[in-house]
Amino acid sequence: MEPTEKPTTASPLPKSVIKWAAVGLVLSSAVVIVITVYSGVTLSDLAKLGYLTFGLAAAASAARLPVQIVRFRVIARGLSDNPSLDLSGLPLARVASEFVSLSTPATSMGVFLRTSWLTSKGVDGGKALWMGYFEVLIEIYVGAGLALVAAGYALLKGAVVLGSTIGVIATVLILGYTVVFVIPALKVIKVPQRVFTLARFLVGGPKATALYLHAVIGSLNFSLAARAIVSRRTVPVMVKAILLTVVEDLLAGTALWLVLNAAGLKIDPLFATLAAYGVVAIAQLPVTIGGAGITELTMQSYLSTVYGFSSWAAVVLWRIATYQVMLAITGIVFVVYLRKSTERRSKADDKRA
Repeated sequence: MEPTEKPTTASPLPKSVIKWAAVGLVLSSAVVIVITVYSGVTLSDLAKLGYLTFGLAAAASAARLPVQIVRFRVIARGLSDNPSLDLSGLPLARVASEFVSLSTPATSMGVFLRTSWLTSKGVDGGKALWMGYFEVLIEIYVGAGLALVAAGYALLKGAVVLGSTIGVIATVLILGYTVVFVIPALKVIKVPQRVFTLARFLVGGPKATALYLHAVIGSLNFSLAARAIVSRRTVPVMVKAILLTVVEDLLAGTALWLVLNAAGLKIDPLFATLAAYGVVAIAQLPVTIGGAGITELTMQSYLSTVYGFSSWAAVVLWRIATYQVMLAITGIVFVVYLRKSTERRSKADDKRA
């Protein structure tokens, strides 16, 4: 979809994304079961950590959802240039989009659903897409920043390979998102003339001209949409979004802290947050759905190499409380969102008929 192109379908997101979400729900849960079995963790091992610990960790993780809702509201209200923008249904759309992010290989896939919802509220397609990515940028910058600190701490503790890996991936994330989404806001990216020459050689003159013009216009529109959002006037919105993201990340760290303390590792919530986002940085690689497998293995590696602590039971309980529970909550909301969207489309079709 071009940055300024409005969706041509009333579907809230591409069918391929829905399929990925369904597959992700099954595979991610299967990976946790496999790791639990092969690591020798039993139900009694999990029970020893305490049902209260599990409940509190799940609650801390679920508390991130209201923070995400508030952040999305701040961004939608602050960047839409429409003080009277109808934000009804925003909580449902934001939580449903989180399910898409959790259950697909790329965590930014939830942007499609948020973009669709914003365009349904009358926001220009290009701006809606950029507003969605603006939120992702904030999440990436804050999360990668925490990961860099975690990498430094791991290196100080002698975990050279793990610390270096986290540092490299976090740096690549920051640079990658900056190149793709921030630089076009500062400078219009021109399509090289060589593209036209190559296209003319491959498909012929008339088609090459059409393709080249389409690329030039698309690049210009993308830069204009980016520039309209990434500007000085958005600084207050950015500050609020960053603060809310820090709160969200601390909640994620608190969930890990609760489990680790119950398992016998006495660290404070801040260092637990660093551990969580050091692991998240590696899990950002779009290798598995929802970081399944990579997250658990990396967390076990981080705890053992940095703290000399090993507990597969703690890792499994933490993963279930912070991922499987979140999948269940957001999945239910996702189904409700799709049902309401379908009902709205049916009513609209009936009116047109």
